[in-house]
Amino acid sequence: MKVLLHIVLLSVLSFSVFAQKGKAKVVEPNHAPKAAIKSVGFRIQGKIRGLANTDVYLAHYFGSNQQVIKDTAQVDANGSFVFKGNESLDQGLYLVTFLNNKFFDLVIGNTDFSFETDTTDIVGEMKISGSPENEAFYDFQKSMGLTYKRLQGTVSPDQIRSQMLKEQYVWVNQHSNLFVSKLIKASFEPEIPAYTKPIKNAKDSADFYKYQYTYYKKHYFDNIDLNDERFIRTPFLQKKIDKYFEDLVVQESDSVSKDADRILIGIKNEAMRKYVVYKIASTYENHNVVGTDGAFVHLAEKYYLGEPNLWDTTTIRKMKERIKVIKPLLIGKRIPDMFLTDPAGKLLTLSAVQANYTVVFIYDPDCSHCKEETPKLLKMDSFFKEKNIAVYAACLVRDKKLWREFIETFKIHHWKNGIDIHINAKTGKEEYYTDFLNTYDAYATPVVYIVDKNKKIIGKRIPVDKIEDFIKFYESKAKI
Repeated sequence: MKVLLHIVLLSVLSFSVFAQKGKAKVVEPNHAPKAAIKSVGFRIQGKIRGLANTDVYLAHYFGSNQQVIKDTAQVDANGSFVFKGNESLDQGLYLVTFLNNKFFDLVIGNTDFSFETDTTDIVGEMKISGSPENEAFYDFQKSMGLTYKRLQGTVSPDQIRSQMLKEQYVWVNQHSNLFVSKLIKASFEPEIPAYTKPIKNAKDSADFYKYQYTYYKKHYFDNIDLNDERFIRTPFLQKKIDKYFEDLVVQESDSVSKDADRILIGIKNEAMRKYVVYKIASTYENHNVVGTDGAFVHLAEKYYLGEPNLWDTTTIRKMKERIKVIKPLLIGKRIPDMFLTDPAGKLLTLSAVQANYTVVFIYDPDCSHCKEETPKLLKMDSFFKEKNIAVYAACLVRDKKLWREFIETFKIHHWKNGIDIHINAKTGKEEYYTDFLNTYDAYATPVVYIVDKNKKIIGKRIPVDKIEDFIKFYESKAKI
């Protein structure tokens, strides 16, 4: 259990100009939420002293790692430029980027205002005209910066954080009508009431930590308005959701599904509802924890197919297709049978394999990653023999020459090797039975499934070098 502490950092609201790590992803999902609150056109005049004869960009955040460019302007020799357009801007937190690696934030509500600053000190030199929201935003940043400078070197870092937190609480209460206030408040952690029971032994200590965890989790979203769609165009909402599911939710399909339902029941704003569904579902579609794709299926069926009015027809169609592929391959499901031809020309079915466990290894003989992973599998031969584990190696590519060369190169003759090429006894022509992509979700190779003796899936997409550990863990859980 992590210790739950208030952490207040200046960087929460990107209070200073800093270099971006890599280029921002500028892609907006086809079901990205659209704002209901709009202005009519926009005109934002800017002047950045020290900047000349270059381009600047106005973009809004979409999650913590995407920015959507809304306008580009040319800076003149004096550092002046204008962002303008006839279409409205969705409200939220925007950023002005320049020189490829510098940016600063602006709150977009009122879209007819001006600003002036200097490249040497963006925050300190910032002057806003016509936007009380941004005036307050930068006054706050300046105030926090002055507090930090005043206290730095005189008190401990913890004391600095404590004092700055107090000032932030005061400022938020004084400016509760501003969106900036909501942004700052969203960074506040829930305040856990004092635990009044005595702690005398290990059980009492466990009860104390359970109390902290339960309260913190229950009140985790108290300081962020999940019905204010402006948060979609900030980095904070995604970070908030990510932290919740990474740190507070058991990474198991039912737990993820229940917690997602608990959050969504209180979200009535359609744009926010769409975003939160999209964010959680996309996280668990191909999550690194085995079995959590069941949460994706739950969300897809309940909130995509179950609420079709929120989505366009293309999104609904793609979700139906994705569910059709993933649902039969969930943990606990019997894996669809596979019909291949072995090197002797005989039918090789997955269902006929007699073993305590079967490692289904779907590979492309020309795939470099497959060539790297195959020797790792071979190193487990003795363990596989001890545990009565078979390897069912399915060649994804219908090329007998490459297939046979792969078998010879890696000396995997003892595996159950098969290829999806079948000779019709009547016509003598080749026939294909297996759709690897849509039946086994083989969008990249190699693909690994681990099935038990009844051919029920117990593991999927396990890294090859983790297979032995996985089976040992699975068996240890079964004994409990």
